[in-house]
Amino acid sequence: MKKNYIFLILLMLITAPFYAQSLVINEIITSNSAVNTDDDGSYEDWVELYNGSSQSINLQGYGLSDNTNPFKWVFPAKTIQPGEFLLVWCSEKNRTNPDLPLHANFKISASGETITLTAANGTTADTYAPIIIPQNYSYGRQPDGSSTFRIFIEPTPGAANTTTGYEEILEAPVFSVPSGFYQDEFTLEITGSAGATILYTIDGSEPDENNLLGTTYHYKNQYPENPGDAFGPLLEQSYITHAYTGRINITDRNGVANKISAISSTFHSAPYYIPGYEIPKSTVVRAKVIKEGAMPSPVITKNYFVSPEGASRFSFPVLAVNIGEDKLFDYSDGIYVAGQDFDEWRNNNPDETDIGLSLANYLRRGDAAEVKANFSYFNNGEEVISQEVGLRIHGGFTRSLPNKSLRVYGNKFGNQNLAFPFFGDTNSNGFETLILRNSGNDTEVTYFLDAFIHKSVEHLNFDTQDYKPVIGFVNGEYWGIINLRERYDKHYFKRVYNINDDELDHLEIGGMIEAKEGTTDHYDNMISFVTNNSLADQANYDYIKTQLDPENFADYFITEIFVDNTDWPSNNVELYRKRTAAYVPNAATGNDGRWRWALKDTDVGFGLATSYTHNNLAHATAVDGPAYPNPEWSTILLRKMLENEEFKNYFINRFADLLNTTFLPSRMQAIFDGYKNNLAPEMPAHIDRWRAMGSMQTWDNYSGAIRGFADNRPPVQRDHIREKFDIQQNINASLNIEDDSQGYISINTININGNTPGVDAHPYPWTGIYFSNIPVTLKAVAQPGYVFSHWTGDINSTDVQVTYTPAADFNITAHFVPTDVTNVSEPIYFWMFDGNVANDTPLVNLDATFSALGRAIMQYQSCLTGYPFTSANANWRKASMERRNSPTEINYIPEANDDLAFANSDMKGLQIKQPFQRDGLQNTMIFNIPSTGYRDIKFAFALKDEGAASAVVAEYSVSTSNPVWQNVGLVNPSMSLTSDYQLFEVDLSSIAEANNNTNLKVRLRFTGNDMIVDNGDRVTFNNISVHGVSLTTNIDRHEQLLVKMYPNPVSDVLNIAHAYNVVNYELYAIDGKLISSGILKNQQLDMAQLQAGVYLLKISNNGQSVTKKIVKQ
Repeated sequence: MKKNYIFLILLMLITAPFYAQSLVINEIITSNSAVNTDDDGSYEDWVELYNGSSQSINLQGYGLSDNTNPFKWVFPAKTIQPGEFLLVWCSEKNRTNPDLPLHANFKISASGETITLTAANGTTADTYAPIIIPQNYSYGRQPDGSSTFRIFIEPTPGAANTTTGYEEILEAPVFSVPSGFYQDEFTLEITGSAGATILYTIDGSEPDENNLLGTTYHYKNQYPENPGDAFGPLLEQSYITHAYTGRINITDRNGVANKISAISSTFHSAPYYIPGYEIPKSTVVRAKVIKEGAMPSPVITKNYFVSPEGASRFSFPVLAVNIGEDKLFDYSDGIYVAGQDFDEWRNNNPDETDIGLSLANYLRRGDAAEVKANFSYFNNGEEVISQEVGLRIHGGFTRSLPNKSLRVYGNKFGNQNLAFPFFGDTNSNGFETLILRNSGNDTEVTYFLDAFIHKSVEHLNFDTQDYKPVIGFVNGEYWGIINLRERYDKHYFKRVYNINDDELDHLEIGGMIEAKEGTTDHYDNMISFVTNNSLADQANYDYIKTQLDPENFADYFITEIFVDNTDWPSNNVELYRKRTAAYVPNAATGNDGRWRWALKDTDVGFGLATSYTHNNLAHATAVDGPAYPNPEWSTILLRKMLENEEFKNYFINRFADLLNTTFLPSRMQAIFDGYKNNLAPEMPAHIDRWRAMGSMQTWDNYSGAIRGFADNRPPVQRDHIREKFDIQQNINASLNIEDDSQGYISINTININGNTPGVDAHPYPWTGIYFSNIPVTLKAVAQPGYVFSHWTGDINSTDVQVTYTPAADFNITAHFVPTDVTNVSEPIYFWMFDGNVANDTPLVNLDATFSALGRAIMQYQSCLTGYPFTSANANWRKASMERRNSPTEINYIPEANDDLAFANSDMKGLQIKQPFQRDGLQNTMIFNIPSTGYRDIKFAFALKDEGAASAVVAEYSVSTSNPVWQNVGLVNPSMSLTSDYQLFEVDLSSIAEANNNTNLKVRLRFTGNDMIVDNGDRVTFNNISVHGVSLTTNIDRHEQLLVKMYPNPVSDVLNIAHAYNVVNYELYAIDGKLISSGILKNQQLDMAQLQAGVYLLKISNNGQSVTKKIVKQ
């Protein structure tokens, strides 16, 4: 919708009273994401007052409001002096201490609303009519206190409005053809506001009215790489802005001479990587509109890829960076080149041969080395993002490589983030920062090694960085393959773990320990404790378990050791914690106050710098290591942890578990091959562009070496473990189950079933390699309908969990027997909230993640009319149901999640946010839970309050038509909430109508002291379940046959796999009526003609039988 800023400004000129001699609203900002922060470090809206009189004014009793109540927020006893400015934050924080920054109890809508200042006697002192103000711009009076209003690109909070003010905001130019991929040439038309001038560029630079004659910059293609080398001449290049006078021809630019790709980006005397051919190119057009007295329009950037192949030209998404080329390649100021800084270093070090990380422009860091660029992203040929970003060089030593890693800051220049699910819907829909990575030390080897390693271990108990290969273009020139990666920073930890900036300790170890956020204090104290105390003392170890997460610690160090990362542990280490007063047991992952490690930069691993025989366990525990890469201070924590017998045994067994599963050669090679095959179609062009690996044959050879490492590493790693811990021998653990449909065995930390990476779907008998005289823990886990009976073999026991210390190979079998199913409650539905629930998205419906019957749906009704809202609406994410990172094991049901054990790192939660009531409506959850074929229904959930409600109220409906809500028969329909998760149960077992009811529904509502308030607080749910007792238990069940039935639910043919000569079947309706019977033929039963519903199928042979419930869709 077109925003008529001119009309709104004129309206304000007409309606705003003139109080030049008294108190006025002088300036406002309605969408602040980058201008200034409040006393909490948050970007908030604000209103600035100005006293233009000659008298001081006591504001006590004055009102400030954004609605019809003039005293919505009331000032404290605060005096504003003549000529003084006073800032009031419109943050909803409602703070009225006159000695501290003031905060109103409302926010200003970015879509515009009336702001009123009212004197204590009720007289209107000033008012601003609704106006739409662009993000990070302000609107106010110029001169201060006058009746002339302007839009300001540079707001001046708490100070005079002296920056340039504009009467009009020009609309963005309109392009006749959208960005994209085209097979044919075309002409492009650009239109703009009447009476305005359109400026455009085709070289990637921003249009600039002061650059119509062009700007020249200098660069070099020859540097004094070695002592005595020539410094090389300064060369010239230029960029220019054009005034639009008519249509622009957009053509296939392949074959056009190279420009920026012909510029050196390193310190080489003769750069080897400059392309010797015309690389692929696109056309980039950037345009803006200017007019005297008006604010220039935003710059619009379009990328056009014209070639005979069109959108099929590339097999990956395409990423385009467009920027003034001098910002990257200028000899003095460009951040992508060796430049002036290197020449100055060589002047000062004429005889130095060890260049290493010598000074160079590309080593500049921080805000001063950030440049503005346009970032455009094409997915499946469609442009999904085009926005201004901040750009920096990323990395350490690899900054000296020809194709450099770039760090993208999406939350700059008026943007909140890069709003696209680059890595899939289960990660996130928005990123404040991204890395456009080369491949680190692997850049000229496989170009995906670090991404492959992260993918291989992404299920383990530490953070990994997601990856997406994309094709890059810079200013319309092909830049090869780019590894799009996540970045660990405050934005990541907020997005993933909901840790606020001011409660985050984030450390990075790169030769030294540095706090990226927070402080090193807690870490320093922990290191001091382990240095001065023996962890062989269990009490000391128990304390350390409250300072760091031992499972995370073990997984992280095991992975670094196995993959043989030797650029570590004094480098490439990231760890973090939420700053808490003490350890918080059972908190969500990352929120318990303990240190956790995150995997980063493993691209010298897998034999890249050593071989598969390298003892990285000795490297990681060395006492007398060199200053780099493993000095004593970098290995002390693992050495001290291994002093403790409990941790040592856990570490050894966890290593063995992972060698038997995650690190199996077949698994690692399959993942590696998948990544390699994915890259293969694009690698020839990439190799040609950067002259990096010589040929595809060389790339294949390198890849073969990586596969060889995966093959050879596990047995050598076991040798290293035995050597370190003085273990006599490897032993084979052989585990078996008669029928894996009855249950499975867990050994130490892994479940031996198909849900564990590296374990086959039907793994029994299973053999793993463990270590002699190291105790192992075995646990038998029964599937629904079975119970554990006993162990046989080298263990004879009826205990579900046993610990066994083997001296040699051992064989153990777990036995299960059918349970007595009479009156056994079983899960019917389950709602699990994991990464598959969309993030940052208001939700309306959620299907049950597990269903023993048909579909069960959770429906959400918000108290705000119009829900769900888009991000452009002021009610975005208010009174909403959304995913939240707050897992709990309470009411978690493994059998409703493929028998997976609970894992904090996989689980999330579900939040209902304030306000809870508005205009007679209230936030309500309705669960449609048909109980067909079940009785004694029980509805349960985990729930906690986070400042929003005092109780949850349950009701049910058994009506066949419109719901009739009641609570008759419920023992406690109103259940009190606390700040910790509790298990709540709505017991419907005494409600006869709830049994076998296709229309059963449960409703949840909320009560509290103030359900209208909107402070952003919430209640959080988890693990919602429905249990019941099957009505099929009145059918006799004899000793059960070994029969598998699939698929279930079934739509047409039901497969019934068995190993018997002849079997009979009896098919019953749910009420026990026989439908058909006979001899089963071809191990199949045709169900196509049956109506949808629940049936009972009895299979029998020689006096044995099994009865199963079948759902017909």
